[in-house]
Amino acid sequence: MLKKINLTAYLIISLLGINQTFAQKESRLYGNSPYSALGIGDIYSGSAIANEAMGGTGLSFSNGIIINTINPALLAKNRYVAFNTGLRGQYKTLSNGTLSQTDFGMNLSHITLAFPVKTKWTTAISLQPYSGVEHEARITQTITGSDQTVSQTYKGLGGLSKAAWSNGFLVGKKLYLGVETGFYFGSFRRDTTTKLLVAADDVFLRYSDRMSVGGFALKTGFAFQQKLTDKWNLNVGGTYELQSKLNGDRIRTFSTLYDSGNGPALIKKVDTLGISTGGMTLPSRYALGISLESPYKWVFSAEYSRQDWTKYLTFDGRTDKNLTKSERIAFGVEYLPKYTSTKYFNQVFYRAGFQQIKTPYLVNGTQITDNSFSLGLSTPLAYRSVSYIDLALAVGNRGVSGAGLVKENYIKISLGFSLMDTRWFLKPKID
Repeated sequence: MLKKINLTAYLIISLLGINQTFAQKESRLYGNSPYSALGIGDIYSGSAIANEAMGGTGLSFSNGIIINTINPALLAKNRYVAFNTGLRGQYKTLSNGTLSQTDFGMNLSHITLAFPVKTKWTTAISLQPYSGVEHEARITQTITGSDQTVSQTYKGLGGLSKAAWSNGFLVGKKLYLGVETGFYFGSFRRDTTTKLLVAADDVFLRYSDRMSVGGFALKTGFAFQQKLTDKWNLNVGGTYELQSKLNGDRIRTFSTLYDSGNGPALIKKVDTLGISTGGMTLPSRYALGISLESPYKWVFSAEYSRQDWTKYLTFDGRTDKNLTKSERIAFGVEYLPKYTSTKYFNQVFYRAGFQQIKTPYLVNGTQITDNSFSLGLSTPLAYRSVSYIDLALAVGNRGVSGAGLVKENYIKISLGFSLMDTRWFLKPKID
């Protein structure tokens, strides 16, 4: 057991050292995206990597090896101490029909630790990104009445992270109930920089907007398992996230900089335009799922979720006309050849999935849609091991080219570790 504890500690330290933590720089998870300028940015799924390979499904099923971070009720299936973490990255091509560029981002995706409290009660703590903002756009215009030009750069960075404490309970033999209490925290930084040419020097006028917010979250979940035959179960599950109010501070500043060839430098002290307190409101969300399961053999799943972002309120307490109702449908399949086999590849979980997301982004009257196909597998660390290496690959696209819109073609890559120790919390016996 000592070796396993050392391995877990080593993995945590190594992963934390690869990049800045998502709590400091959430947006590096998936890189630059112009759509992250809207609302609170790109909203992440919050699913484990194994679930991500199945189109992000996992509301109604769990094998007790992977920690289910989608539905807290299914934590009750984890009867031993389990640790899960991983990396997520994305390579993408962005195009507006005329111009294109590529981008890549990767970061630590989540940290989750689960352990049983009693036979029918399992608890877990987790830390993961919830949203990310990272975008940069440049516009060059001619100054009215002259032949000189001025360039403007719009840049955003930041996002929200979520720390959570989850509990799952088995009620009777078929019903699972769960609750997750969480805390959102993070900051948003948006800059508008105007570049002027004065003599031989470049002068920059910069307007900066900084917000730091935090607030509590609550999610409830249920799952029900009905035996159909000796080999097949029918599962249903769902979650409901309550509306969350985030409070914080905001500061707006104006600064003048110049660049004589050695990089931008302040000309004078930064002017503070305003300091205020306020908050933002995140809308409630519900999700429902159904699955057909042959335990440790097959899983076929389908899910639907909805979140009304017209009820989102900005820091100033206003609605955002560029946000609308978001919906998601997803399908997934999992196959395990033969868990009792002595052959290594018969113990590998193979997964595939598809999901379509009508994102909350509404641009020029067009709702942005995200479609993706995914593949993945979980390979045991050793023969008959209950610890796994999780891999997932998703290929998809978001948006359309032209008409003032941007299309993103992407490849998402995820690597994770699901480590479990079956000997913790066992009482020693002396013969």
